[in-house]
Amino acid sequence: MKKLPFIAAAAALAVVGLSTPAQARVFVGLDIPLVAAAPPAYAGPPVYEAVPPPRPGWYWVPGYRSWNGYNYVWVRGRWAHPPRAGAVWIGPAWANEGGGWRWHRGHWR
Repeated sequence: MKKLPFIAAAAALAVVGLSTPAQARVFVGLDIPLVAAAPPAYAGPPVYEAVPPPRPGWYWVPGYRSWNGYNYVWVRGRWAHPPRAGAVWIGPAWANEGGGWRWHRGHWR
């Protein structure tokens, strides 16, 4: 009977020695807080110093905000000569058409 504990211990050592080594796994977790902030408020159009037209009969075409695919950018105003007498400048604008939005460039009418 004294051989039984020795045999059990030898069997346990054999099982431990013959078993495959344990796979070590390392898990790395990053806790990065996501802060959702509102975009900065629109400051309005830039202020320009008033300058006289380059020639009589020219019209000031105001600047506007335009989408460049990533964000809105300011397109500066400019002096333009109407194509004909009595022409009226229609500024650029978004219009809701057919359930979607469409950009209309500024034009003379």
